[in-house]
Amino acid sequence: MSYWFQMIKLPPKLAKRPFSTAEAVAEGISKASLSRMAKAGILERLSRGVYRVEGSDDSTGEDSYQMATLRCGQPSAICLLSAMEHYHVTDQISKQIWVLVPATKRVAAKDLKLIRSRDPMWDIGISKTKGYWITTLPRTLVEGLLYKRLIGHRVAIAALKQALAQRKVNLGQVVDMANKLGVAHRIRPIIEALGS
Repeated sequence: MSYWFQMIKLPPKLAKRPFSTAEAVAEGISKASLSRMAKAGILERLSRGVYRVEGSDDSTGEDSYQMATLRCGQPSAICLLSAMEHYHVTDQISKQIWVLVPATKRVAAKDLKLIRSRDPMWDIGISKTKGYWITTLPRTLVEGLLYKRLIGHRVAIAALKQALAQRKVNLGQVVDMANKLGVAHRIRPIIEALGS
Protein backbone atom coordinates (compact mmCIF):
# COMPACT_ATOMS: atom_id res chain seq x y z
CA MET A 1 0.00 0.00 0.00
CA SER A 2 1.41 3.36 -0.95
CA TYR A 3 2.21 6.12 1.48
CA TRP A 4 -0.71 8.42 0.64
CA PHE A 5 -3.25 5.75 1.73
CA GLN A 6 -1.70 5.77 5.17
CA MET A 7 -2.07 9.55 5.32
CA ILE A 8 -5.81 9.53 4.58
CA LYS A 9 -7.95 8.23 7.38
CA LEU A 10 -11.68 8.08 7.03
CA PRO A 11 -13.54 9.82 9.83
CA PRO A 12 -15.44 7.32 12.01
CA LYS A 13 -18.83 8.61 10.86
CA LEU A 14 -17.95 7.78 7.24
CA ALA A 15 -16.35 4.43 8.00
CA LYS A 16 -19.51 2.96 9.54
CA ARG A 17 -22.07 3.63 6.81
CA PRO A 18 -22.50 4.49 3.15
CA PHE A 19 -21.59 8.10 2.39
CA SER A 20 -21.77 10.56 -0.47
CA THR A 21 -18.96 12.35 -2.24
CA ALA A 22 -20.21 15.63 -0.78
CA GLU A 23 -19.94 14.25 2.78
CA ALA A 24 -16.38 13.07 2.12
CA VAL A 25 -15.37 16.43 0.65
CA ALA A 26 -16.87 18.15 3.71
CA GLU A 27 -14.61 15.96 5.86
CA GLY A 28 -11.53 16.98 3.86
CA ILE A 29 -11.19 14.03 1.47
CA SER A 30 -10.86 14.99 -2.19
CA LYS A 31 -12.80 13.40 -5.04
CA ALA A 32 -9.54 12.15 -6.53
CA SER A 33 -8.64 10.43 -3.25
CA LEU A 34 -12.03 8.73 -3.20
CA SER A 35 -11.48 7.48 -6.73
CA ARG A 36 -7.99 6.17 -5.91
CA MET A 37 -9.23 4.49 -2.73
CA ALA A 38 -11.99 2.78 -4.73
CA LYS A 39 -9.49 1.56 -7.34
CA ALA A 40 -7.20 0.26 -4.58
CA GLY A 41 -10.06 -1.70 -2.99
CA ILE A 42 -10.28 0.33 0.21
CA LEU A 43 -13.68 1.75 -0.73
CA GLU A 44 -16.52 0.18 -2.64
CA ARG A 45 -18.36 2.39 -5.12
CA LEU A 46 -22.04 1.55 -4.66
CA SER A 47 -23.33 3.96 -7.27
CA ARG A 48 -22.46 7.33 -8.72
CA GLY A 49 -21.31 9.47 -5.79
CA VAL A 50 -22.00 6.85 -3.09
CA TYR A 51 -19.25 4.87 -1.35
CA ARG A 52 -18.69 2.63 1.65
CA VAL A 53 -15.68 0.96 3.22
CA GLU A 54 -14.91 -2.30 1.43
CA GLY A 55 -16.10 -5.32 3.39
CA SER A 56 -18.32 -3.38 5.76
CA ASP A 57 -21.54 -5.15 6.69
CA ASP A 58 -24.46 -3.86 4.63
CA SER A 59 -27.02 -6.36 5.87
CA THR A 60 -29.19 -3.95 7.81
CA GLY A 61 -32.19 -2.30 6.26
CA GLU A 62 -31.07 1.05 7.62
CA ASP A 63 -27.88 0.97 5.55
CA SER A 64 -29.84 0.24 2.39
CA TYR A 65 -32.29 3.03 3.26
CA GLN A 66 -29.39 5.46 3.77
CA MET A 67 -27.86 4.42 0.48
CA ALA A 68 -31.19 4.83 -1.34
CA THR A 69 -31.76 8.33 -0.01
CA LEU A 70 -28.14 9.28 -0.77
CA ARG A 71 -28.62 8.15 -4.36
CA CYS A 72 -31.90 10.05 -4.72
CA GLY A 73 -30.68 13.13 -2.88
CA GLN A 74 -32.77 15.27 -0.59
CA PRO A 75 -35.65 15.58 -0.30
CA SER A 76 -36.54 11.89 -0.46
CA ALA A 77 -38.11 9.46 2.01
CA ILE A 78 -38.52 5.71 2.31
CA CYS A 79 -42.21 4.92 1.81
CA LEU A 80 -44.96 2.41 1.10
CA LEU A 81 -43.82 -1.23 0.93
CA SER A 82 -40.31 -0.54 2.26
CA ALA A 83 -41.72 1.48 5.16
CA MET A 84 -44.25 -1.28 5.86
CA GLU A 85 -41.36 -3.76 6.04
CA HIS A 86 -39.51 -1.38 8.37
CA TYR A 87 -42.50 -1.20 10.75
CA HIS A 88 -43.12 -4.98 10.48
CA VAL A 89 -46.72 -4.68 9.30
CA THR A 90 -46.44 -6.71 6.09
CA ASP A 91 -45.24 -10.12 5.04
CA GLN A 92 -44.35 -8.89 1.56
CA ILE A 93 -40.67 -8.83 0.68
CA SER A 94 -39.84 -6.15 -1.83
CA LYS A 95 -36.99 -6.53 -4.30
CA GLN A 96 -36.77 -2.76 -4.55
CA ILE A 97 -36.55 0.06 -2.04
CA TRP A 98 -39.57 2.33 -2.38
CA VAL A 99 -38.65 6.02 -2.20
CA LEU A 100 -40.93 9.08 -2.23
CA VAL A 101 -39.38 11.83 -4.37
CA PRO A 102 -40.49 15.10 -6.00
CA ALA A 103 -42.16 14.72 -9.41
CA THR A 104 -39.14 16.11 -11.27
CA LYS A 105 -36.58 13.74 -9.69
CA ARG A 106 -34.92 11.21 -12.01
CA VAL A 107 -32.65 8.42 -10.79
CA ALA A 108 -31.61 5.50 -12.98
CA ALA A 109 -31.60 2.51 -10.65
CA LYS A 110 -33.34 -0.84 -10.96
CA ASP A 111 -33.18 -1.49 -7.22
CA LEU A 112 -35.20 1.66 -6.41
CA LYS A 113 -38.93 2.15 -6.94
CA LEU A 114 -39.50 5.89 -7.16
CA ILE A 115 -42.90 7.21 -6.11
CA ARG A 116 -43.12 10.65 -7.66
CA SER A 117 -45.41 13.20 -6.07
CA ARG A 118 -46.23 16.75 -7.14
CA ASP A 119 -46.84 17.78 -3.52
CA PRO A 120 -45.07 15.32 -1.18
CA MET A 121 -45.69 17.43 1.98
CA TRP A 122 -42.24 16.84 3.49
CA ASP A 123 -43.25 18.35 6.84
CA ILE A 124 -46.19 15.99 7.52
CA GLY A 125 -45.69 12.43 8.72
CA ILE A 126 -42.03 12.00 7.89
CA SER A 127 -39.50 10.88 10.49
CA LYS A 128 -35.98 12.24 9.99
CA THR A 129 -33.54 9.93 11.76
CA LYS A 130 -30.29 8.02 11.30
CA GLY A 131 -29.25 9.53 8.00
CA TYR A 132 -32.48 8.95 6.08
CA TRP A 133 -36.09 10.06 6.05
CA ILE A 134 -38.97 7.57 6.34
CA THR A 135 -42.71 8.04 6.38
CA THR A 136 -44.30 7.47 9.79
CA LEU A 137 -46.52 4.42 10.27
CA PRO A 138 -49.82 6.36 10.05
CA ARG A 139 -48.70 8.10 6.84
CA THR A 140 -47.41 4.80 5.43
CA LEU A 141 -50.80 3.17 6.02
CA VAL A 142 -52.71 6.13 4.52
CA GLU A 143 -50.47 6.16 1.44
CA GLY A 144 -50.82 2.39 1.17
CA LEU A 145 -54.58 2.85 0.87
CA LEU A 146 -54.11 5.70 -1.62
CA TYR A 147 -51.57 3.86 -3.79
CA LYS A 148 -53.24 0.46 -3.52
CA ARG A 149 -52.92 0.02 -7.29
CA LEU A 150 -49.13 -0.01 -6.83
CA ILE A 151 -48.83 -2.32 -3.82
CA GLY A 152 -52.12 -4.19 -4.10
CA HIS A 153 -55.43 -3.67 -2.32
CA ARG A 154 -55.00 -6.79 -0.17
CA VAL A 155 -51.50 -5.79 0.93
CA ALA A 156 -52.69 -2.31 1.97
CA ILE A 157 -55.68 -3.65 3.94
CA ALA A 158 -53.60 -6.43 5.53
CA ALA A 159 -50.94 -3.93 6.65
CA LEU A 160 -53.59 -1.69 8.22
CA LYS A 161 -55.23 -4.65 9.99
CA GLN A 162 -51.86 -5.94 11.23
CA ALA A 163 -50.85 -2.51 12.57
CA LEU A 164 -54.19 -2.23 14.38
CA ALA A 165 -53.92 -5.77 15.77
CA GLN A 166 -50.37 -5.13 17.05
CA ARG A 167 -51.62 -1.85 18.57
CA LYS A 168 -48.95 0.15 16.77
CA VAL A 169 -51.62 2.65 15.68
CA ASN A 170 -55.32 3.20 16.13
CA LEU A 171 -57.91 4.25 13.57
CA GLY A 172 -57.96 7.76 15.05
CA GLN A 173 -54.29 8.28 14.22
CA VAL A 174 -54.82 7.02 10.67
CA VAL A 175 -57.84 9.30 10.14
CA ASP A 176 -55.94 12.25 11.65
CA MET A 177 -53.03 11.68 9.25
CA ALA A 178 -55.45 11.40 6.31
CA ASN A 179 -56.98 14.75 7.34
CA LYS A 180 -53.54 16.38 7.55
CA LEU A 181 -52.68 15.08 4.08
CA GLY A 182 -56.08 16.21 2.76
CA VAL A 183 -57.12 12.75 1.55
CA ALA A 184 -59.61 11.65 4.22
CA HIS A 185 -62.46 11.61 1.69
CA ARG A 186 -60.57 9.06 -0.44
CA ILE A 187 -60.00 6.51 2.33
CA ARG A 188 -63.14 7.09 4.43
CA PRO A 189 -65.07 4.10 2.97
CA ILE A 190 -62.23 1.71 3.84
CA ILE A 191 -61.83 3.12 7.36
CA GLU A 192 -65.58 2.94 7.98
CA ALA A 193 -65.67 -0.69 6.82
CA LEU A 194 -62.82 -1.58 9.19
CA GLY A 195 -64.32 0.39 12.07
CA SER A 196 -67.63 -1.44 11.97
